[in-house]
Amino acid sequence: MINDYQIGAFRGRKLIQRRGEVGGAKSVFVKLQGIKNELVYPTFGGQIMNPFKGAAKMFAGDLCEYRTNDKGVKPEIYILKTYLVESVSGSVVNIVKDGYKHIPFVGDKIGVAPDEIGGAVTAVTISSISVTKVGDVDVWACTCNSALTAEKGDVLVEADEDGNMMVKAINGVFDADADMLDAPSTGDDDFDGARYMYTPALGGIMYIHKMSPMPQCVLALNKCDIHGWFKVDGLAAPEGDVALNAEIALLNQNGTTVPTTSTKGVVGSTYTVTVSGSEALYVCTAVSSDATPTYTWIKMFPNV
Repeated sequence: MINDYQIGAFRGRKLIQRRGEVGGAKSVFVKLQGIKNELVYPTFGGQIMNPFKGAAKMFAGDLCEYRTNDKGVKPEIYILKTYLVESVSGSVVNIVKDGYKHIPFVGDKIGVAPDEIGGAVTAVTISSISVTKVGDVDVWACTCNSALTAEKGDVLVEADEDGNMMVKAINGVFDADADMLDAPSTGDDDFDGARYMYTPALGGIMYIHKMSPMPQCVLALNKCDIHGWFKVDGLAAPEGDVALNAEIALLNQNGTTVPTTSTKGVVGSTYTVTVSGSEALYVCTAVSSDATPTYTWIKMFPNV
């Protein structure tokens, strides 16, 4: 029996064909020698909370936000959608169209990227889209509900309902192309639309020229000093949090001498003696509460 939702059984084989265009593919990741785990992953992925409104694609190397609650669990994924401006004429924004750009949709709220991630965006809403050319450049001509102040080369981003940039942090990256071919669910009560789940990498190094367009507020977060490369590191502490960075540095230490009561650490941190023939592993088991703390280190390997 087939009901209104086209649910049923077919005890044979079914061939499904579909035609459409969502974009091309590139080898975007930098391959490093001697580092086997440059792509690291969280234990759990999450639901993509801002999927495209129609058939579209996220590309390998596209950035995202891996957002958890105040307990560090129940992750949600917010993808960084970006659009490169070719020209603007009144309420029509011409967005560069090729096989490696995100596809805009009617109803999208977009605006010029703010100075800081998650900042306020002067957003407009796309009301209609047509495919045309500006000179020799293929574009999506997006008619919006009002005029947008933007120039050729500006990068637009998605805005939330509060008029802020949808993505609040950059701490994840898509490790592979993701074709999103089905119309997404519009809410908890929509059981016909698709719900997309993904586990992004929390770190990776990409060639910038192969990545989707990035606004300056995103480029400013680049953790790599190699020209032309972009590194995302979701496990690094914010650069301004000096105290937290210092504490993270104490978690795993190396040295050529045995740790003493003045060797700083935190409970549970490790210290490895690296001298050949005298290798040993110590764990910090206690830190005193004195004005000048003392540290207790227990030798774990070799067994004593």
